Amino acid sequence: MRKGFTLIETVLSTVILSAVIVTAMGSWLLFMSKSNRANSQSSLDLDARKVVERFRAEMRNSARETIIFYPEKQTPYKAVGFALASDSDNDGLMDMDASGSNILWRQTVVYHVYERSPTQMRRTVFSNRNTGASYSDYYGQIGSVVTAGNGAGACLAGETAATDVLFSNLFTGKLWHAESTFDGYAPAANTLESLTFGSLSLGPGAHSVAFTVTDKNPASTGRRMRVDQLSASVSGWPLEAELRTATGIASAPLFVGVGLSGAAYGREASSAANGDSMAMTVYNDAIEECGFIGKGRNVTLSNTVVRFDTTLQPSGFAQGVYVTSLDGQYAASWDAGQQTGDGMRSEYFFPTNCAIRIPILAAWVTKDGYGPVFHVYKSLYNTNLRLLNPVFSIVDTPAGGAMPSPDVPSGEFIPLIFYQDGVEKASWAACASQKYLELRPRQSVLLNQNTTLMVSFQVNVTTYKTDCFTACVNKRPGMTGCWYLPAGGSSEVTQATWSTDPRLVASDCLPTLETMAVGFADGGDYVSHPFDSRSSAGAAKTLAWDADVPAGSSFTMYARSGSTLTEDGFGIVDAPEWASVGAAANGGVVSGGTGRYLQFRALASSAPYSKFPGETGGVGSGPYRNAAPRLRRAFIAWDGETKYVDIVANMLKGPDCGIFKVEVDGKALVRGVTMEIEIYKDVVSQGGVKTERLRSAMMAEIEPRNSAKK
Repeated sequence: MRKGFTLIETVLSTVILSAVIVTAMGSWLLFMSKSNRANSQSSLDLDARKVVERFRAEMRNSARETIIFYPEKQTPYKAVGFALASDSDNDGLMDMDASGSNILWRQTVVYHVYERSPTQMRRTVFSNRNTGASYSDYYGQIGSVVTAGNGAGACLAGETAATDVLFSNLFTGKLWHAESTFDGYAPAANTLESLTFGSLSLGPGAHSVAFTVTDKNPASTGRRMRVDQLSASVSGWPLEAELRTATGIASAPLFVGVGLSGAAYGREASSAANGDSMAMTVYNDAIEECGFIGKGRNVTLSNTVVRFDTTLQPSGFAQGVYVTSLDGQYAASWDAGQQTGDGMRSEYFFPTNCAIRIPILAAWVTKDGYGPVFHVYKSLYNTNLRLLNPVFSIVDTPAGGAMPSPDVPSGEFIPLIFYQDGVEKASWAACASQKYLELRPRQSVLLNQNTTLMVSFQVNVTTYKTDCFTACVNKRPGMTGCWYLPAGGSSEVTQATWSTDPRLVASDCLPTLETMAVGFADGGDYVSHPFDSRSSAGAAKTLAWDADVPAGSSFTMYARSGSTLTEDGFGIVDAPEWASVGAAANGGVVSGGTGRYLQFRALASSAPYSKFPGETGGVGSGPYRNAAPRLRRAFIAWDGETKYVDIVANMLKGPDCGIFKVEVDGKALVRGVTMEIEIYKDVVSQGGVKTERLRSAMMAEIEPRNSAKK
């Protein structure tokens, strides 16, 4: 019997084996095709991620004020350029200047979409960045890169260029400016917060900053906006929002409280719906001084005081404004009625000798110079009064206006000198007219507002008249009471007596003196902090001001400038001395005012008066003073350079405020950059018949972290 395969069996086996092999090969080819597609997609995603992450890292290390989009106002943009630092010493840190506070921007990086076939994303680096170039120079450079496709012909002085192709298979490439909105909501009213809205290129002159409501916080009860100060210039100096020309839904200036904000006012927009807008006019460039004091600044005051004055109420300022003025009060600081607290009584004290200590709430005391000057005059009915040993001391003001303790430690008294008609006198008796005289400290004494001065002196009455107070005791509000120490004979009372003598009596009756007043200083001045224009272009500067100058008084402004500050930052090295600076014209160009730093001085004198407090008809001659000038606002302006600047505002947030966006001259602000890319790769499908296009898309929003470090 024969063994083996028949021909039929062999053929059948071959067919089955072939079928198995074909099936296996098909599965293998399908696996290989899918694997190739997956690998291609993964590689494509990785390529996109690498470029985006590189862009993100570089943009994060740049500065907002160096970002330039091209072309302007045409989104999506074709290109974006920005400054980048380098690490020349390979220490892993950005190169800094000698002070260690400013980054040395050594490169300009331009990302642009190359729109010729094939569409590409390209990166151009300009090394040895020309930091002295203008905004228009950098903008033109980016335009040249877009036009030519590379940076070969776009170098500025001293620069070299290199261009790389990041993608040759770019399907979509878009560059946007990153937009942001700002929430004005806060649980407490008038919560002050400084916000940087973004940056843009700003030329000289007037510009419009618009706040537009977009929504509101769910916790907010409204869509209001409140702005305290606004900055949109190269100098970055904050301008008072309430003094800006405003359109749209802007309301009248809003009083927000002393000490809370600049000049205690803000600008409010009472919005009712999304889309409501308020616009304010600002200048590139200007510096405005309304507070005359401030954190981190140094000023010089002589016989002047900076205060919130409710008597100055220009349009829209019902509660008053901050002013600097010569200090003083040409009226009674205290009189018999104020001290006794009882205008209905005619009681009085008439020992032959007594010592008196009187508290005076010093709301109007001089800052230095004569500070303070006490005007004293006798009862109109008692001509036999003598005043001895006048001194004063600075004590704490008790809560609620109560009478402070008369016990002042020995050694804290400041002697007062007799003056009459501006001439020092040896004593009360040496004054030709004993009806009125002045008591002044011999040296300058630094005093603060709203402190209490304890005035102490001894009086002696040789002849008593029963009607000495019947005509002068008048009921007035104010701090009540005085102390007296009755003593017989003519012996004087020493300082130590006040803390040891059990006879010290607090009384509501004021003996012997009719009234006392704090008077105006003859003159004084205010010297501002040196303001930094942050410009070396030498633009001429103008100085304007708003002042209240009473008849008979005088007020003069001076200004000087230079290019170098003193070491302490409070003076200008190369500016002329004030003695050689001529008077400025209101609104006129400052003589020699082309330096980077500028400083002004206000010099004032009080109006002369021939009568002492309480009398009239003495206008125009001395030796006394009855009114002083007040400076409300100083405004320095010049043509700023065209530069990228930050738009910053001190916002007054509150429970009724909304969410808003900010634009300048109709332009959106730059806070950062959004890059959106989509790349592709064509892969052959199974069998090599069909081509499949794979795509990978990524988007990144980046905000620079090194702004203001230039």
